[in-house]
Amino acid sequence: MGLWVGLVIGPLSSGCASQPGPSASAPAAATPTRAPTVPRPPASLVPDQPYTGTPRPADRPYLRILRLREEGQSNETLLEKVRGESVLFSLSTSEIQKLRAAGVSENVIEAMLASGRQSRTPTPTPRGS
Repeated sequence: MGLWVGLVIGPLSSGCASQPGPSASAPAAATPTRAPTVPRPPASLVPDQPYTGTPRPADRPYLRILRLREEGQSNETLLEKVRGESVLFSLSTSEIQKLRAAGVSENVIEAMLASGRQSRTPTPTPRGS
């Protein structure tokens, strides 16, 4: 066993002592490179963001129509009121469902959806002019 250890240790120890560090012809270990970073602008150049604050309670004009219907006003009266005031009603699906549940007719709901909006159909101009 002593011979065996001597054979193994001998070449190892002699090889370590006789060889200098890594040779010049050996490829260098690859080092990771970082992509160039774009400098960030100073905070003074970033514009201030608008203050949104606490939202104010939204005006829900459909509630007036709903209240009038619950007080017993007829659909004809509601239709005249909607057409006469030209109020912009932005109705959500749940609001339309509440109106239907209260007994507001489809004619009134359609008039509410059309109320306060300009006609999107352009008026034709005569070609001869």
